[in-house]
Amino acid sequence: MNKKNWLLVLSAFVVTVTSFSSCKKSDDNTEDKSTEWFQKAAYKGPQTSSAASFVIKNIAYVTTGQSSNAGSKAVHLKNTYAYDPASNTWSEKDTLADHDVRSGRRGAIAFVIGDFGYVGGGNDGANFLKDFYKFDPSADKGKQWTKIADLPIVLANAVAFTINGKAYVGTGETTISNGTSFTNQFFKYDPEANKWEAIPDAPFAAKRKGAFVFSVGNIAYIGGGVSNNDYPKDFYKFDGSKWTQLADLSRKDGTYDYDMSRSNAAAFVIGNSGFLVGGLKGTATSSVVKYNISGDFWTSDNTALGGGARQDAVGYAIQSIGYVATGLNGTTRFDDNWSFVPVY
Repeated sequence: MNKKNWLLVLSAFVVTVTSFSSCKKSDDNTEDKSTEWFQKAAYKGPQTSSAASFVIKNIAYVTTGQSSNAGSKAVHLKNTYAYDPASNTWSEKDTLADHDVRSGRRGAIAFVIGDFGYVGGGNDGANFLKDFYKFDPSADKGKQWTKIADLPIVLANAVAFTINGKAYVGTGETTISNGTSFTNQFFKYDPEANKWEAIPDAPFAAKRKGAFVFSVGNIAYIGGGVSNNDYPKDFYKFDGSKWTQLADLSRKDGTYDYDMSRSNAAAFVIGNSGFLVGGLKGTATSSVVKYNISGDFWTSDNTALGGGARQDAVGYAIQSIGYVATGLNGTTRFDDNWSFVPVY
């Protein structure tokens, strides 16, 4: 082969290797997380904070919350809207307890048992509430909400989750004889008996409101919140009978150095990880932090929420995609809606 042909072969080889290396580098680049957030159809209701949400059969329901009128006066909502991620559309459902003029509220409590959603408690702007309602998405219009047994105490800004067909509600803000108080009380709801019962208080170091919870299987993971202007760092899991303390949300040792404590964050689970989005620690944040359940540690290398800093947003996951909608930053409320596909 003459010199000219050898040069052509060598040039072709260099181009081939360069092209392969470029593809390989792109394929292996798992550090680029700039495309984790995608803006979706805006929430159908007004700009809202402190709403409640739940998911039934891959449809998310967002209900109640706080908005404001043209004069910046607080408006407590009882509207309910459903979000279908498959079609990226919102539709209006029955308002919470149409027969109850006091059903508008913020900081309500929500959970799902089977094919039904449950919402109650909260604050109507003047009072803490304990009334509770069951939502049936298959019921005829005008009959989707029915009254169930009241909570044993008035309660707002609490956590709620379901284990083995029973719901658990606890922490939050309540009232006592001389004013408002945070609590570590927990209550279990049996839907068959339509009955609440008190269970032992959570062993948290401080009473709190605005805590977060996410569940994997029949294990709930609970922490965060605010207590007397402090952000508790203790973190627990609960299996329906036993509390187990996990590594603190704030760690500084030979292996880890982080502080993930916050209140009023949106939370959801994707795969084997729990995620917190936004929240409050002095000011609102847009950060995303991830809890590795098997390793009991947190990381903060995911992309910040595309819509910016906020607290009191709703968060949920549907088919391995997280969603965050609405929320509050200072006096600004939001009606945007974002999906989150983590890059690991």
